[in-house]
Amino acid sequence: MQDSSIRLLLVEDDKVDQMAFERFVKRENLPYDYAIAGSVAAAEEVLKSTGFDIIISDYMLGDGTSFELFDLYKNVPVIITTGSGDEGVAVEAMKLGACDYLIKDPEGNYLQTLPITVELALKRKQNETELQNYHERLESMVEERTAELQAEIVERKKAEATIRKSEEQWYRTFNSFTDIVTLQTPDLTIVKANQAAYLTLNLTWNTVIGHHCYELFHGVEEICPNCPLQATVKTFKPYTSEIYHAELDKTFLVSASPIFDEQGDLEYIAHVAKDITEMKQLQGQLQQAQKMEAIGLMAGGMAHNFNNNLAIILGNIELAQIKMPAASDVIEYLKNAKIAVLRSRDIIQQILTFSRKGEKDIVPMQPALVVDETLMLLRSTMPSTVNLQQVISKSSRDVSIKADPSRIQEVLLNLCTNAVHAMEEKGDLTISLEAVLLQPQDLPAQYGGMPGRYVQLSVQDSGSGITEEAQKNIFDPFFTTKDVGKGTGMGLATVYGIVEQHNGMIKVKSIVGEGTTFEVYFPVIEFQQLESGSTIQNLPRGDEKILFLDDDEMITNVWSQMLSEHGYKVSSMTSSTETLKLFTANPDYFDLVITDQTMPDVSGQDLIKELLKIKPKLLTILCTGYSTKIDEDKAKKLGIKAFCMKPLDLAELLEKTRRVLDEAQLPNE
Repeated sequence: MQDSSIRLLLVEDDKVDQMAFERFVKRENLPYDYAIAGSVAAAEEVLKSTGFDIIISDYMLGDGTSFELFDLYKNVPVIITTGSGDEGVAVEAMKLGACDYLIKDPEGNYLQTLPITVELALKRKQNETELQNYHERLESMVEERTAELQAEIVERKKAEATIRKSEEQWYRTFNSFTDIVTLQTPDLTIVKANQAAYLTLNLTWNTVIGHHCYELFHGVEEICPNCPLQATVKTFKPYTSEIYHAELDKTFLVSASPIFDEQGDLEYIAHVAKDITEMKQLQGQLQQAQKMEAIGLMAGGMAHNFNNNLAIILGNIELAQIKMPAASDVIEYLKNAKIAVLRSRDIIQQILTFSRKGEKDIVPMQPALVVDETLMLLRSTMPSTVNLQQVISKSSRDVSIKADPSRIQEVLLNLCTNAVHAMEEKGDLTISLEAVLLQPQDLPAQYGGMPGRYVQLSVQDSGSGITEEAQKNIFDPFFTTKDVGKGTGMGLATVYGIVEQHNGMIKVKSIVGEGTTFEVYFPVIEFQQLESGSTIQNLPRGDEKILFLDDDEMITNVWSQMLSEHGYKVSSMTSSTETLKLFTANPDYFDLVITDQTMPDVSGQDLIKELLKIKPKLLTILCTGYSTKIDEDKAKKLGIKAFCMKPLDLAELLEKTRRVLDEAQLPNE
C-alpha cells in the first residue's frame, strides 16, 4: 500500500481535528491523497464526483451521523472516530458495516495508530474483494467443476478455520504469559501488549497502546539510560538487562529482540519484562547464608589455633602458680593473666556459637549469663562511637528459662545489629534484663500467652525510629527499611521465629526521630543452680601411667608437666604414627591415653580406633581446639571415655583424668 497514494476522504466538522489530521499526514509524510468534508451533505457531494479508497468519519456531525454514509457507499471501507467513548456506538457502527472504530483523545495520540488502522482496513477490503471475485469465478465454473469446487471450498474453509484457530490460540498464548510482553515500534511506541502488562501497570488498553514504553513504565519523557530496547534499535541485536521499577518496588529482567520486515529493516521490537524481585531476594538470602557459612569455617580454623595457644598460656600460668610461693606478689599478676585467658576462651566460644549451625538444644539456662557473654562479644566488635550500656537487675540473675542458649544469643545479636545500623554506628545502646510479673492485660493479644513471671530482655537505641506503617510489617520475611543491597530483611523475622519457638513474646515501641525499643519476654521456670567446679586447692592426684599426644610440642610439655606435678607418670609424644608404634610394643604399660584430635598424620579419633583394636578396654580422652568431625556424642559411640575442648585449666584437666580412671574401677565397669 506504500507504493501508490491512498485516496482518503476525511469527514470531520471540527476544524481543530481537521488541522491536526493535516499536520500529522504532512509530518509523517503519509501517502494520502485526501479531501476533507465538514458535514454529511458535503461528503455526499464529494463522493458523487470522486472515488475514494477509504473514508474516515467522525461519528457525530452537524447535519447527522456517519451512519448515513454506510448505505450509500457500501464498497468503501469506513473508519469511525469519536470522542464519546460510548461502547454502544462502536457496536452499532460495526453492525452497520464500519471496518474499525477509534477513540479520539485530546492529545491526538489516536493519530499514531491511524496509519496502521488504515492499512489494515484497506488490506481487509482488498482481501474481501479478492475473496468475492474468487467466489464469483467459482460460481461460473460450478457446472463443469462441481466436484473440484466443492473440495476446494471444503479445503478453504478448513484453512480459514485453521487460521482463525491459530489466531485465537496465538492471542490466548500471548495473554497467558505472566511476564509483561509488548510489541513496540523502533521509536518505542507500544502497538501490542498482553494482559500481564495491563495488570502490572494497572492500566487499560487505550492508555497503553500508542504510548511510549518509558512514559508508562517509568513516567519519564525521555528514553531511560541503559535501555535494552534502545540498544536493540541501535545494533539490531537482542539485549537483556535488569531494571528496578521504583514505583512498583520491583526488579525486572528486561529482554529486547529485533523483528525485521521482508526487506530486512527493523519493523518491531519484542519486549519481555520478567519480575525477578523474589529471585533477587532469595539470592540475597543465599549470599547471606553462604557468607555465614564462610564465617563459620573461618571461625573454626581460627578457634583451633587460638585455643591451642591459649592452652599453652593457661598451662604455663597455672604451673607458675604452683611453683610460686603463696606470699609472692606475682601470684596476683598470674591470677589476672589467667582471668584474661579464660575471657579470651569465652570470646572464641561465643564466635563459634554465633557461626555454627545445628539442632536446637533446649535446656534450663540463666539468661543473665548469656547476656553477659554476648555483650562481652559485642564490646569487642562494636564501633567505639556506640555507647553500650548494660542494665541487668539483681532479680534477673536469680531466674532461669528453658531455651537454646545459642538461639537466645542470636536474638540479642540480631537486635543489637539492627540498633547499630539504625543509629548509623553512633549513639546510645542500652541492653536491659529484669524479671517481671505480667498480668492478663499486659499480654499481647496475638500471642495468647499465660500471665505469670517472665524475664524481659530490652534493646533500646537512640536511632531514627520506625514509622507506624513500617511497624506493621517489621517482622515479615524480606521486609527491610534499609537501602537495596544493605540488608536481606531476615534479621527481625529470624528473631520473631526464635521467640515464638521458645513460647515467648516480642513488642516494639518506636518514635520517629527519637529511637526504638524492642522488648522480648520469655517465661520463667524454677531456678536451677549452675554447677561449680573445683578450685585450685585440693586438686585430685594419681600415680597412673599416661600416654599424652599433641602435635604442638609446647602443649605436650606444659600438660605433661601439669600431670606430672600431680603424681602421674607421663610419656609425651608429638606423632600419631610414633605413638601407635610405642603403644603396640607395650600395650599393657599405659593406663590412659590422652590425644589431640587434629594431628598431621593420623587424627586423634582414628588413632584411638587403632589403639582400641589392640587393647579394647583402654581408657582414652580426646581433646580438640575445634573440630567439625567429632563431638561428645560421637566420641562416646567410639568408646572414648571423655571429650574436652581446649583450653582446659588445671582443675578441669585433673578432674577429667581422675574421673575416667576412677570410673574404670567401679564394679559395673
